[in-house]
Amino acid sequence: MEKSFRYIEVKADTPFERGFQYGKQAADLIACGVRNYRDYFAGKGWTWQDTSEAAMRFVPDIEACMPEVLEEARGIAAGAGRTLEEIMLMNTRYELTFYPDKPQECTTGAVLSEASADHCAYMIKNWDYKPGILENIVVLHIEDSSGLKILGVTEAGQMIREGFNNRGIGIVNNYIESIYDTIGAGIPVCFIRRRILSLSSFDEAYAFLTTVRRSVSNNTLLVSAQNQAIDIEANPKGFDPIKPIGGIVTHANHFVVDPDKDRNTWEKSPKNRNIRLADLLYRRRGTIDIPYLQECLRDHEYYPYAICNHCNNGDMTTMNSVMTVASLIFNMTDQYVWICKGNPCLGTYTEYTL
Repeated sequence: MEKSFRYIEVKADTPFERGFQYGKQAADLIACGVRNYRDYFAGKGWTWQDTSEAAMRFVPDIEACMPEVLEEARGIAAGAGRTLEEIMLMNTRYELTFYPDKPQECTTGAVLSEASADHCAYMIKNWDYKPGILENIVVLHIEDSSGLKILGVTEAGQMIREGFNNRGIGIVNNYIESIYDTIGAGIPVCFIRRRILSLSSFDEAYAFLTTVRRSVSNNTLLVSAQNQAIDIEANPKGFDPIKPIGGIVTHANHFVVDPDKDRNTWEKSPKNRNIRLADLLYRRRGTIDIPYLQECLRDHEYYPYAICNHCNNGDMTTMNSVMTVASLIFNMTDQYVWICKGNPCLGTYTEYTL
């Protein structure tokens, strides 16, 4: 196993060409991802026609709201030698896996300048998902003709999902599931994330996140290089914001502002990781640095429901378990990120500069 994720660099004037370059460089990983999800959904009783129709149902809304991002998806398909249906499956797996099941995914946080040792703003995440995608994750760097640069991670074939841009905007995300979630129309989460990372200001990003039409819930932590942060618990009927306290905010996989919106029970979704991360960060408020952030993301308190989440059956190819597949520390002020492949307690962080 390689110690770090594949690095893909894209630079083009048009959305289609950017997608094409990405798809061509990641073609083998995309092919593997498509097979994984075909098999996964088949195991849930879904035929390929079922998944294709469900994924393509989102296309008209995307075309109306953000045609340039849909064009990027078409480019990915062409570059990788796949169909648009297959790329849409990759980019709507969040919405589609709502229906069969979802694992508990991700712990996120922000540390603003007043809480950090170097007075920089940080954005952090442990991405928890299926071990079977570990070798299909890529570090993606995108540049367009306007001078916009974006850097982050994603599953090969998906729009970039966690990252930041050189205009000072960054996002990390958490799965949440509300009583209002449906299998329906709207903008898929992957496309929402890609659009946010093309925007130029914190206010613009906040406005989009809180007004875009969606079919399922998602939590987004929005952070800026201008030392701003806000967490947004969004659902199909609205949203609730969570502001930092003392320059620190954290989140995991449950509704904090209005717990009654949460579909998950305490048994299915232990509500401890965001509290544990907040406790660790407040202990060192004002002296938090990168080594300490790494220590926090390696934490095993409350195992097996820990911040550093381990595959519970030892099968690193499975799509039926969960583990920390990537650990991320973004320095929003100085525009670089530390990325660890897999569990941060076992791996090493690699630095990438925007």
